[in-house]
Amino acid sequence: MLGRRNPQRNLFSAQGLPHRVAKDSFYGRMASVSEVLFSDEDLAGMYCADNGRPSLPPSLLCGVLLLQFHDNVSDAEAVERLQFDLRWQVALDLPTDYAGFDPSSLTYFRRRLLEHGLERYAFDRFVVVGRAAGFIPDRVTLLTDTTPVRGAGAVQDTYTLLRKGVRKLLKQMGYGTAGKQRGLSAETQRLVQTYLGEDRKAAIDWTDPEQRAAQLQVLFADAEVVLALAAAHGDDPEVQATGWMLAKIMGDDIVVDEHGHPQIARGTAPDRLISLTDPEMRHGHKSRAQRFNGFKVAVTTEQSSDLILDIRDIPAPGSDGRDLLSTIERVEEHTDVTVERVLGDGAFGSGENRAACAARGIDLVALLRQPADPVVAKSAFQIDLTQQTVTCPQPRSVAFSAPERVKPLPAGEVAATP
Repeated sequence: MLGRRNPQRNLFSAQGLPHRVAKDSFYGRMASVSEVLFSDEDLAGMYCADNGRPSLPPSLLCGVLLLQFHDNVSDAEAVERLQFDLRWQVALDLPTDYAGFDPSSLTYFRRRLLEHGLERYAFDRFVVVGRAAGFIPDRVTLLTDTTPVRGAGAVQDTYTLLRKGVRKLLKQMGYGTAGKQRGLSAETQRLVQTYLGEDRKAAIDWTDPEQRAAQLQVLFADAEVVLALAAAHGDDPEVQATGWMLAKIMGDDIVVDEHGHPQIARGTAPDRLISLTDPEMRHGHKSRAQRFNGFKVAVTTEQSSDLILDIRDIPAPGSDGRDLLSTIERVEEHTDVTVERVLGDGAFGSGENRAACAARGIDLVALLRQPADPVVAKSAFQIDLTQQTVTCPQPRSVAFSAPERVKPLPAGEVAATP
């Protein structure tokens, strides 16, 4: 049942006592709008209306989640800060003798938000209220970057991905039920017995390359048979989704040699699937030395107020700056501001981003990436598109012309060989 905050303050209210929390800090801004920031009634749909014990007030828990993200602390430390950190007590309008609660309550609350599709409520509400309160100016400078988030699923090798993919697909087609066991071909019965009868790796010597190669051939052949069964199964969306994942694993991780034997592919496919327990996880890296498995979170803040204006999950592989334009569009649409400048690292300074920002009148400030060991850096050349000249640091100028587009040949014609 929904629990509500008591609007009546007591003598120990942190906001009513002398304190040194700056009004222009994140905590001070939260405090100034605490009475209108979050409403228990906004989240009443997540709770039973007439049964059960009253919950912790969801308006309080939303504030805790927001501060927890801002300070990057665990659930246990968040509850400790509620009890002992004056900044948190002022921001949330709590008494200085607040007793706190069990940290697991935050876990249950997050799950409840996810189940009701309200996981962005606290963030979006603070942006709306902050804009109305004047924390965010009409013309803004954005600071944007990404941070890695490690996935919770187990990272699996190719053999495990194939085996578990075949097992999952057979179960979704119903072969694990007793009624589905009748009238099966000998091959299908073997697959059911092998992959549904037990869930463990083959009992081979995994240090022996020949035994690994033979096992890969068995798994690859069985996967092809199960995919054929799935293709004839119908339009079940779960079967189609798992079939697509299994086919992707085979395409990304395996190549077939000239003898028709499957081999583990060299290198790593850019969008390689690494876990069936969390299929959206991917290999990612923030630098050559900092690698991770999971996702990235793109965080965009407003420079003068330090308030987060946009936050989005993005895939782990690929450049951090590939979604910059869509981030700018979301900020302008959701907060009714005009973006006049964007600050980012070298990942955001691509030619495409610079051209797109210039077309919108936005000043993009980002480092130009340099070659590892350049003879002369590209940024040292002066390019005059009007005069069509390039001047090197010596200085010496040469003319250039735009390359002609190659016209497609008419249908039926082939290019002549020299």
